[in-house]
Amino acid sequence: MNIIAAHALSREPFIVGSMNVFVTGATGVLGKPVSRLLIDGGHHIRVLARNASNESRFRSTGLAVFRGSLFEPPSLRRGVKGCDAVLHLATRIPPLNQASRRAAWDENDRIRSEGTRNLVAAALEAGVSTFIYPSVVFVYPDRGDEWIDSSIPPEPSAILQSTLTAEAEVEQFTRTGHRGIVLRMGSFYGPTAGNTQYMLRMARYGIAMVFGRCEAYQPLIWVDDAALAVVDALSRATAGIYDIVDDEPLQRRELAAALAGAAGRRRLFRPPTILFRFLAGKDLMFLTRSQRVSNDKFKRETGWSPMVASARYGLRLSAIEP
Repeated sequence: MNIIAAHALSREPFIVGSMNVFVTGATGVLGKPVSRLLIDGGHHIRVLARNASNESRFRSTGLAVFRGSLFEPPSLRRGVKGCDAVLHLATRIPPLNQASRRAAWDENDRIRSEGTRNLVAAALEAGVSTFIYPSVVFVYPDRGDEWIDSSIPPEPSAILQSTLTAEAEVEQFTRTGHRGIVLRMGSFYGPTAGNTQYMLRMARYGIAMVFGRCEAYQPLIWVDDAALAVVDALSRATAGIYDIVDDEPLQRRELAAALAGAAGRRRLFRPPTILFRFLAGKDLMFLTRSQRVSNDKFKRETGWSPMVASARYGLRLSAIEP
């Protein structure tokens, strides 16, 4: 058993016994560790496969596979039948070199809006008790050095609107008397996160790809800690919105220093924020906000605690792990 599985099983769950769980996005950076944790925890999972390639990959690992689409409601109704919970982990985030094109986000928007709506409707019809959706903390406004939690109203941009649409669908699931859980995640980082390896590679060249004001806070979460949060939410959380981030949010200057240390450099050059606008476009400038997000609510509710409390340590781990 791996270390994160042992960590997940070390606490008595609020909901005892195995569950039948329907999972979308099981091939993603979050979906892979979540699926592994669910299996190690004795749950029975059924993963959604959109194509023959994914179906073959899943079957080779012994997973129960359902071939269908988020955009075909009849297939979803068959897929979730007999399940206790749905974990909607599917995304389609475009690479940075395409992110400035609004059309590059169309599929991700459709997954979040139409896909979530279809999946919630199927779950309600099938009598599924729990629906979990990983949202993003970037919906929050820039609040400087103030602590932020789910009591703060969102400040959406065009790209984030579909995320709030998905959250609204989950809230509708809760209003019908079921357990809908939204987990607003910080930026994923770790050895399995492609953006982390890119940042470390650039840091070794002396460049910190960290954009925003020096004193602005960057909300992050170690990938395996995010996966543990999903599993803990399944067994421990009541309906609601929770923030899943590191214990210690770092300011951009602190993050750049941590990158330098991980890359074995004394200091790094930080490009001006205008370069980020050029690379990613104005619609992604929300990523430069200062968001000092607190995970206290989820900790109190579930007993979850991140294994990697800060990117000060996580970036060094990412640099040495294969």
